[in-house]
Amino acid sequence: MFTDNIIISKLQEFEVSTAALLLAESMCTNPNHIFLFGEKSFKGIEMQQKMFKTVLTNPANNSFTAKMNGEIIGSMTYTDSKHCQMPKKQLLFELPKYARLFGWRLPKVIRWRANWEGHDCTLPHLHFGPLGVATTHQGKGVGKVLLRYFCDSLDENNQIGYLETDKEVNVLFYEKFGFQVIEEDILFGSPNWFMVRETKINSDYKWKDSSNSYNLQDISQKHTLHITSKREEQGKYRLDPL
Repeated sequence: MFTDNIIISKLQEFEVSTAALLLAESMCTNPNHIFLFGEKSFKGIEMQQKMFKTVLTNPANNSFTAKMNGEIIGSMTYTDSKHCQMPKKQLLFELPKYARLFGWRLPKVIRWRANWEGHDCTLPHLHFGPLGVATTHQGKGVGKVLLRYFCDSLDENNQIGYLETDKEVNVLFYEKFGFQVIEEDILFGSPNWFMVRETKINSDYKWKDSSNSYNLQDISQKHTLHITSKREEQGKYRLDPL
């Protein structure tokens, strides 16, 4: 099989630029990215590459590559929930850097960040993303290998997985690995989905929707573990205006 020759390894410093470009090229057709950076262009890809470099060089993140014959054909990142959202003081400190990077797009980038932060899972979790596969290798199972690697880590450490996506086709992909949609929202005129994967120890639990809250219910023990997003807790669930 093609995927048998894929090697997953920690991202090395000298690989950051290559992995960031791969992510930029593979995600530039996502609705949120198109809204912010326009249709695919050299300038737009360059800006997104710089954006992803900030993610890949963040010491709090765990980034990996998928390689075949020494070539990077995929990249993924995840981080602990303690570090997945930037503290407001740090954001203010970093604003000048982001202003140089995004220019007039910065207010929209901040709105994007605030929207996704508002949906973040309130329980301890591993926050997944970004995930990207080289355009020349998409549809060959590379993304599945990377996601399986992440899910195996979740199971081994009995942790909840959480992610966001703005592409409906990705929802179907993640559902195959046990993720389930817990919330939806409209951002920049397009739907965004927020998904959780339960812990392995709760494999007998089932998601259910009850009065706009989401629960994992243990059928055998009649015990309910309540999962909420920050936005649900704060009563801020809304449709984000353009």
